[in-house]
Amino acid sequence: MAKHLSKILFGLIIVACFASCQRVIDIEVADAGSKLVIEGNLTDVTGTQTVIISRSVGYNNANVFPAVSGAAVSFVDGSNGKVSKLTETSTPGTYAIANFRGKTLNLYTLNVTVESKLYTATSVLAFPVNLDSLTLSNQVFGTKEIKVISVNYHDPANQPNQYKYVMYVNGVQVKRVFVENDNLTDGRAVSTMLYQREIDLKKGDKVEVEMQSIDYYMYNFWNNLSNQGGNSPQDSSTPANPPSNFNNTNVLGYFSAHTTQRKAVIIP
Repeated sequence: MAKHLSKILFGLIIVACFASCQRVIDIEVADAGSKLVIEGNLTDVTGTQTVIISRSVGYNNANVFPAVSGAAVSFVDGSNGKVSKLTETSTPGTYAIANFRGKTLNLYTLNVTVESKLYTATSVLAFPVNLDSLTLSNQVFGTKEIKVISVNYHDPANQPNQYKYVMYVNGVQVKRVFVENDNLTDGRAVSTMLYQREIDLKKGDKVEVEMQSIDYYMYNFWNNLSNQGGNSPQDSSTPANPPSNFNNTNVLGYFSAHTTQRKAVIIP
C-alpha cells in the first residue's frame, strides 16, 4: 500500500511544483516493514510443483526481493493426511517436489515454517473445465485497431466456477491479471476477450494462454489484485493488500491448487 500511495503523492507533488515555482516541496515517504512473501502453486498435471519464498522490500529499495532459504515446506492432502515435503532447489528461495500432482476436488494445505514460525494456507483443487480453443479478432480502441485473443470454453451447469488466464507472447508473460467467474455464464458457451495493451500483437507472434480453474478464495485474491492494478504479490496496493488465504496477516502471497491447460496460436 505504501508503494502505490507514495507514487500517487509523488505525482501530485510534481503537478504542484509546475503550477507554482515559488518553492520546492519535499516529502519523506516512510517505507513499510519487510514482510514474508509466499507464492505456492499445485496443479493437476504431473510434474514439478513449486513454492517461492522471498521478502518484500521498501519503496526506496531496488526492485529485488531477497530469497528466503532454509524454510520447511510441505503439502498436506486433506483426503488422507499424507504429507509431501518440498526441498529447496539450487535457486535460493525456490522449493520444489518432482513427479507430483494434485487431485481434483481435494483440499490441500501448504505449511511453511520460517524462523520457527508456521504459516499455513488451504486451497481446493477445482473441477477441470476444458479450454476448447483460442480465437483472434480485431477490435478498435479510439483510432487504433488492435488484435485481441479470446478463450473459448463451455462452463459446466449448476456449479460455481472461477477462472484465471495467463497470457504469453513469444514466451514473455503479459503482466495483466485476467480472472472471471460464471455468475452470468453458468452452463453456457463462453468466449472471453483478453484485452491487454502491454504487448502489441503482430504477424508471426506466438501467443499462448494458460487456463486455470481456481477456487473461490483464489478468485478473490486475483480479482482484487487486478482491480488495484497490481501484477504480483510483492506489489503493494490501495487501499489494502489482496485477501490472502494464509492464516497469518504478516505474510503476503497465496497458495493456489488449480487445474492447468494451455493452447497456442500464431498471429496470421
